[in-house]
Amino acid sequence: MRLGKAGDRADSPDRYWSVSRCIVITLLILTACSICAGCLSANPSITTASGIGSGQPDSSGLYLYQNVVNTSGGQESYDNGSASVFGQRAAAIRDAIDVNSPATRDHAVSIIPRSHGGGFNLAQACDLWENVYRTWTYVDDPRGSEYFSPASRTIALGMKGDCDDFAIVVAAMIESVGGSSRIVTAQNGTGGHAYPELYIGDNSTRFDAAAAYIRQRYHITDVGCHITEDADGTRHYWLNLDWWSRHPGGRFFADQGVRIAYYPDGTWERIESP
Repeated sequence: MRLGKAGDRADSPDRYWSVSRCIVITLLILTACSICAGCLSANPSITTASGIGSGQPDSSGLYLYQNVVNTSGGQESYDNGSASVFGQRAAAIRDAIDVNSPATRDHAVSIIPRSHGGGFNLAQACDLWENVYRTWTYVDDPRGSEYFSPASRTIALGMKGDCDDFAIVVAAMIESVGGSSRIVTAQNGTGGHAYPELYIGDNSTRFDAAAAYIRQRYHITDVGCHITEDADGTRHYWLNLDWWSRHPGGRFFADQGVRIAYYPDGTWERIESP
């Protein structure tokens, strides 16, 4: 029989109670931590941890990193009926990206700190995205309809709407301070999704510089972008700004390989993974 301190047995009831109490307290703490982690993962939060996976779906199977070269196609990829639908949608999105509205421009300018002033730069785009992301409240469209809220109205409402409204207001604010953006829509087995993208440039050097900034600012490893290749071989780099990415350049929506890109001038194109 092992002894404790002088005069006490190591296996006394008091000692067992002390050990049991420590075990119970430890289990309660671990349980509370697990519950908190589940609550935090239920809603998007800005990523600040490193070591994010590369190219693999998350546990839901809905989102992944992609650095994919896409081939571009235009309206000829669809019949007249489908092309008409996409054309109407493109016009509605163009009107909703109201970059010349004082409300849109003023709100965007008010977000950017003095340290990120000057000509348009990636830091400004990150500032705008973070502001919308942190204040966003998800609200569905009216049942059975597709509504594209003008950016100025979404701002006036305090940043509320669905995924396409989020994409529109982010794209509009980026455009209002000199950047270039587009809105991408895609489908998978669970439904559709829309998200904004920021145009980085037409060469890998510019993207590498942008990726380095994203890694430094958000302490991450992988940076998600789409690379659209023209018929002449020119590549265009687009940075992912999806709200589920948790940071600019994060995970892409795991679509079925076909996307529609809508531009602020009212044009649209089909983008397909090779």
